[in-house]
Amino acid sequence: MKDLIWDIAKSGEDQLENTDLQGIEEPKELFVARGVSLEAKDSTYKINKFVDNKIALDVQDKGSIKISDTVFSYSKSYKSKTIDLKRLMDWTTNKKLTDDEIENLIAICGHNFVPKLRGLDAVADKKGMEKQLARDTFIEKKWDEEPKLQVINTNNDAAPVWAKDLNEMERRK
Repeated sequence: MKDLIWDIAKSGEDQLENTDLQGIEEPKELFVARGVSLEAKDSTYKINKFVDNKIALDVQDKGSIKISDTVFSYSKSYKSKTIDLKRLMDWTTNKKLTDDEIENLIAICGHNFVPKLRGLDAVADKKGMEKQLARDTFIEKKWDEEPKLQVINTNNDAAPVWAKDLNEMERRK
């Protein structure tokens, strides 16, 4: 079964009706085929992640690189997290809500709610507070440990000009 799945995967066949898989009718055999393909999918994902991390570390150290019509670049990614949601709600509403009303809002928004930065900036501006101070007070950045690889297709109209202008194997720091 593994050989059959591997041969189909290597062939790049889109129409599975034209493969030996079409002849399998037994649920148990189909179950085995499904398991093998899921195992292959998991392995492929792990290989892609490993390769992407290696490329990301390379471009982090040596700069972005263009290979064929693709530019590989590095960015440090993060996720935002609200430090104290109750305090943010109090600040936003000028403490006009009761604790029960704030808890209701938190229940609706969820405990993982992170405000939109532009919205937070607008409220800070209305209150005469520096935007960056509001961001630093209510939001923290959790930096990812693994490097983040950016893959840019230079044939895409939305690709950055600097990426389109790179020559084959040229790097940009």
